[in-house]
Amino acid sequence: MSHPLDPVHAMRPGLLQLPGLPPLSLYVHLPWCIRKCPYCDFNSHEWRGADDARPVQDAYIDALFADLEASLPLIWGRTVHTIFFGGGTPSLFAPEAIDRLVSGLRARLRLSADCEITLEANPGTFEKDRFRAFRQAGITRLSIGCRASTTRTSKLWAGCMTVNRRWQQSTRPRRCSTPSTST
Repeated sequence: MSHPLDPVHAMRPGLLQLPGLPPLSLYVHLPWCIRKCPYCDFNSHEWRGADDARPVQDAYIDALFADLEASLPLIWGRTVHTIFFGGGTPSLFAPEAIDRLVSGLRARLRLSADCEITLEANPGTFEKDRFRAFRQAGITRLSIGCRASTTRTSKLWAGCMTVNRRWQQSTRPRRCSTPSTST
């Protein structure tokens, strides 16, 4: 009898023999964006405003923790080497929500001493104080989305910012003590 959704069944001994377990990384999906881009196939939704942000973010984080706790027996004893917050636009989340999320992951998982914790951000969704707060929450790397190299193409794809403005935004985190960025 087949058990396609049973992870314990899927992890049973079989033909694949590994000398050891591979490094463990964690991807956390935060699915809200300023708007849904026409090229995006990810599960993402337009953020409806900041007035109700905190309760929605707290409820989503509670659901993430519940899901993680249900999966913990599958990874007991393993060390997490990287965490990536992707989406959507995770930098839309309040720094306090990101702090709660990072703290909750640290409390539930064993992280390597040099665990890289990356937050995906889009130009136009951040400012200096916000990134300082993300750094204080434990974010060690920013992944800044720039999907076009010309202003004309930029307007066709996302339409929210010129290439020059994207570059100015992408250099800002370096002035906020964020050790690593990628664009």
